Parts: sequence; structure tokens; C-alpha cells
Amino acid sequence: MHLLARETMSISQSVEVSEKKPPSRRLLLWSCYVIAIAAITWLIVDGYSYYSTPYIERPHHPDYRVFRPAGSRGLLYGYLGAAMMIVMLIYSLRKRFRFLEGLSSLQSMLHFHIFLGIMGPLFIVLHTSFKVQGLVAVSFWSMVAVAASGFLGRYLYQQIPRNIIGSELTLQELEKIKADKTTQLKLRFQLDDRAVDKLENVTTRFASGFSGGSAKAVLLLLTDDLFRFLARRRFMRDVMRAVPLPRRELREFTRLAFERALLLRRVNLLSQIQQIFHYWHVIHKPFAIIMYLIMLVHIGVAIWTGYGWAW
Repeated sequence: MHLLARETMSISQSVEVSEKKPPSRRLLLWSCYVIAIAAITWLIVDGYSYYSTPYIERPHHPDYRVFRPAGSRGLLYGYLGAAMMIVMLIYSLRKRFRFLEGLSSLQSMLHFHIFLGIMGPLFIVLHTSFKVQGLVAVSFWSMVAVAASGFLGRYLYQQIPRNIIGSELTLQELEKIKADKTTQLKLRFQLDDRAVDKLENVTTRFASGFSGGSAKAVLLLLTDDLFRFLARRRFMRDVMRAVPLPRRELREFTRLAFERALLLRRVNLLSQIQQIFHYWHVIHKPFAIIMYLIMLVHIGVAIWTGYGWAW
């Protein structure tokens, strides 16, 4: 029993660590976003005179040879964007090949993958000078579809509980974690069986309001998460009514109870989320393949015709 408890506690702590990035890593990640977005904003402002010029009049603009797709800056933006889109593939390789496990954790690689997936398309937009046409437009809109669907994929990924190294937890492991959290609440706040039953009723109501098909359940889940503060307030109110505690303990108790309720909701929706995640892969991958193929053809033709070296 003690061995099982230690194992369960270890799994529980792994889930908590995987969901809460260390402050230093979080600070570094947000610093990268702030610096990159500030740089993109400055580049747009710097070239606004050219970008706001009607397309037919751009060849007469004094900065035409700088900001056009084949210009000095235009090509630089294109190569930076393409490089970021290619480096993004490291995450896919990391997931598939065991010998790359020492490179970094899946969680860290995913954050890097998302960062590049946002910044790469922005540099590509600058490369096109906000004007796409012809075959390149297919790659561009495929890139937009990949980036947009990536946000949904990230959201679904977060809904599937994982351990500290990013591996998906089984339903049995999740049930152990849920039982462990119940025991923690019971012992820490000295709850009797009646109080535990009342808490379980409140938690069950919160976690089981997502009936219907997989798509409907995920849509309801997304809506609920967007208004998480309202759901949390309702849950805390119901918990306080069901389990009266001294005010000094109430805040910590409701926080832990809400974390347990979120875990229970994930357990209840696990199969539905996994199904939607599978369908997401089916849709996401073809757009990515089209994007990369046309991008490589575009770069190859540009270099072959000499436009890729105009700067």
C-alpha cells in the first residue's frame, strides 16, 4: 500500500509539474514572444509606406527594391520565415525517434514549435509584402490553415493529461491520481465521509455537463474554459455551501478541490478528446505537407532563376 501511494503521489506530482512551467522557463518564453512581436511590429511600421501603397504603384515606390518579395529585406524575411518553418519539424522528429529524447523534453519542444509556428508565418507575410497570388497562394493559405489549426491542436493537447516528460497518462493512472487527490483533501482538511460525498456530488455536476458527441463536447469545453473565472466562481460557491470550513482554510480548500474537478472532467472527456485529436491530425498533416512541398518548389525556382540571390 505504501509503495502504491508513493507511486501515485509521484504520478500526481509529475502531472502538476507538466502543467505548470518553471518560472524561469515561463519568463524566457514570454520574453521571446515580447521581443519577437516587438520586432515584427517595428518592421511593419518601418515598411508601412511601401505596404500601404497600391500594388500597381509599388514599382514606383523608392523602397521597391528593398521591400518587394525579391528585394533585400523581402528575401531576408522569406528565408527567416522558411527557416523557422523547417526548424519546426524538429518537434515531429523528437516525437518519433527515441534517440532524440536527450535533446529536450516534449513540453519544451512543443513550446518552441508553437513559437516558430507563430513567428514563421509572420515573417512569410512580410516576405509577400501582404500580397500573395498564383501557386504560392496555395502554400500561403495552407500555412495559415496549419497555424490556425495549430492553436486548436495545442488546446486539445493540453486537455490530455501527461506526465513530466510529456507522455500521455493512461485512464488507470488518472484514476489513481484522482483517488490520491481525494485522500489529500480528506486528510488535510479532516473531512468526514459525508463531507466527501457532498464534495463528490458538486465535482460530478461540474465535470459531467459535457454530454453529446465529441465535437459538441469539445466545443462546450472550449466555451467553458474561455469563461473559466465564471465556472470557478460557481464551483467555489457550491463547494462552500456543501462543505463549510473555517475562512482561513476555505481558499486553499476550494483551490485544491477545483484542481481535482478539472482532472475529473479530463478523465470523463478523455476518449472524446483523443478522438477529436486524431481527427485533427488527419486534417492538420495534409495542409502541412502541401505547405512544405510548394514552399520548397518556390525556393528552388527562386534560386534557379536568380531571384533568390537578388539581395
